[in-house]
Amino acid sequence: MITIEEEKEMPKLSMQDLIILFFNTIAERCWARLGLTKDEYGEMRQDLGEARLGIDVLDSLVKVLNTNTDQELHRELEGIVANLKLNYVNQYNKTKEVRQ
Repeated sequence: MITIEEEKEMPKLSMQDLIILFFNTIAERCWARLGLTKDEYGEMRQDLGEARLGIDVLDSLVKVLNTNTDQELHRELEGIVANLKLNYVNQYNKTKEVRQ
């Protein structure tokens, strides 16, 4: 439980800060669901359906943020989504090869 003193010390986050925090959290989970990193529980588990859902959400979010963030931040977010998409395709193709 957070005390009143601790609450006063916590920085106030803007809406953009919260959205970026959300973006980074979902991106980390996407990497884990691609089977490329451990998740927050320390497990390696691939679930391409979950990865795809997260990537699609991030892609939509980047489009919305296009006019609401500075160009440098927007390019960085686009780059993250592009890397996730590329790695999704690579992982999908690997699972497809295993099935054949």
